Amino acid sequence: MDDQEPRKLYIMRHGERVDLAFSDWMSQSFDKNGNYCQSDLNMPDNLPKRSQGYSAYAEDTPLTKIGIFQAQLTGEAFKKAQLDVSHVYSSPSLRCIQTCDAFLKSWGKNNEIKIKVEPGLYEWWALFGERLPDWLTPEDLAVWGYNVDLEYKPIISVEELGSKKESATEYYSRSFRVSTEALKAHGNDNVLFVAHAATLEVCTWKLTGEKPRIPDDTTRDVLAIPYCGFIEVRQIGDKWEKNGRPFLQLSHTANATFDYNRLS
Repeated sequence: MDDQEPRKLYIMRHGERVDLAFSDWMSQSFDKNGNYCQSDLNMPDNLPKRSQGYSAYAEDTPLTKIGIFQAQLTGEAFKKAQLDVSHVYSSPSLRCIQTCDAFLKSWGKNNEIKIKVEPGLYEWWALFGERLPDWLTPEDLAVWGYNVDLEYKPIISVEELGSKKESATEYYSRSFRVSTEALKAHGNDNVLFVAHAATLEVCTWKLTGEKPRIPDDTTRDVLAIPYCGFIEVRQIGDKWEKNGRPFLQLSHTANATFDYNRLS
């Protein structure tokens, strides 16, 4: 082993999502014609109309403004730590694309690094519904202003991902496949994944020589991963090892809604 800097895989969870911050946000924010109106300062100022209809936002939620800010702070920390990646992959979920975009802008690399939209980075969808969400296509995302790689061919296509409900074991295997093929495609370059809470676990377990956990354990531990949770995995020789967080964590308190009529 020479003195060359170890190769890194960074994995980041998306920022705060609107639907978990506001459980009834769809009824608050859209009229019967699908027109959006901001109903809280932490909601997006505006949302474009989607070709699939506004109901697509219910399963493919955007970030809150705080979610964008979380991603920006993480991008700033990445820059201050003088870390670097050459290739960035994102789950097709809008919240992940927005996180990735805000991170890259804050880091100052949004015009240099295109986002590779990878369906194989989506979470274990069998837990949440009967089908995949109606995601925006890379072409849609480009029209919306996101710097996505329109020439990227996914490791796992939307059609393959949605062809059947996968078991927990298959979810782990799918995630490992994405990790190994993405790393293999880029020589010795550092890579960043922006995806979901479980991604920090399922995209690293076999890479670092660990056994997959049972679903209950995975679900329990995933709940403890915060928004914009971040992990570094580095290659030492022919082995990979988890190296924890490469910079300070991001913590903040909750700020609940309040009925000001109670002051009367």
